[in-house]
Amino acid sequence: MTLSPTSKLLFTLALFAVAVALVAVASAVHEAAPLFFAWIPLLTVAWVLTRPESAAPEEQTSPEKESPAEADAASTDPKAPPPSPEPSA
Repeated sequence: MTLSPTSKLLFTLALFAVAVALVAVASAVHEAAPLFFAWIPLLTVAWVLTRPESAAPEEQTSPEKESPAEADAASTDPKAPPPSPEPSA
């Protein structure tokens, strides 16, 4: 299951809201029982945040599709002397 960053944020906010609501219920009814269930959404937050994010569009993430200028710059040795200018005919 992959989630977008926005989905992760919204799902995390909803789970925290559920946990806070359970604490509020426990306070309102003066019982401790709802507190034993408040940890479930909090553990679910950890699961949500460790899910892989959905992939970005292919043109933004593919490293093999470099422009020729980037490919030339990446393939040169930094210690190599600069190329000599080509003679013009």
